[in-house]
Amino acid sequence: MFSRFFKKAYFVLSVPIAILFILNSKQIHKDYKLNVIKKLYLGFRMFLNTLRIQTFTSYKAHLAMGLKILEAPPDVPGDIIEFGTWKGGCAANLSLVCKIVGRKLVIYDSFEGLPEGDPDDREAKYYEKGDFCGTLEEVKRNISKHGNIESCEFIKGWFKDTLPHLDSPILLAFLDVDLEESLDTCVKHIWPHLVDEGYIFIDEFHGPDYCALFYSEKYWKKNFDQTPPGLIGAGTGLPLGDFYIGPWSERHTHPTWHANAGAFTRKDMSGYWAYYPDEKNE
Repeated sequence: MFSRFFKKAYFVLSVPIAILFILNSKQIHKDYKLNVIKKLYLGFRMFLNTLRIQTFTSYKAHLAMGLKILEAPPDVPGDIIEFGTWKGGCAANLSLVCKIVGRKLVIYDSFEGLPEGDPDDREAKYYEKGDFCGTLEEVKRNISKHGNIESCEFIKGWFKDTLPHLDSPILLAFLDVDLEESLDTCVKHIWPHLVDEGYIFIDEFHGPDYCALFYSEKYWKKNFDQTPPGLIGAGTGLPLGDFYIGPWSERHTHPTWHANAGAFTRKDMSGYWAYYPDEKNE
């Protein structure tokens, strides 16, 4: 009981500090005129939205993505894309940032919940078909009430059917897709459209097997003929004032652990091991 109270108290009392620390960047573009008051206003709206709209993602993760969007100069092309929106909580927050920077937020979802899992998908056993279903009407209603619906475009359907039609440059993509099959589909179609310093954020950051895609030399050689980019936050999430050691399977025995802040890669990053001194003379 004490641990839960302490965690909730810390969570609420740390909100203004988290906002100012995460958005304390000299790279936020001056054209967006984001002073301290506007940063706090944006951050508190994001925090409140995660209480108003059912979501498993943290406002801190939304702020981290917002920071990367705000740091991109206006002349850099690229939409913001969300894959898997559930009730629209994260989308509402990203739409607030998109309004500031004048970018489009494209939301891809079946609006029918998760698909039936592939038997070879190691994550599929944790979910049922239809899990995390938010209807298109529900998502639009939440974003209209708490975000900026004018910034949004909605693409309804399964990723395998809709993503082959993706043809616009992407500045930042957020993947909250749960399944390995969905992660694979999204990365294969997103990566060629990322701008030179474009980002992919994921929400399922706590599983080393899931994060391994971003370090797999086989995967990146086979699909993109390059070395893997790596993943900042793999296994623990971004260090944004939460306390988490891991592994995820032990979370229930550590009541103050809280891992909910995403992980990301950038198109120009590298997660490739190349030092093999014993092979020099072979």
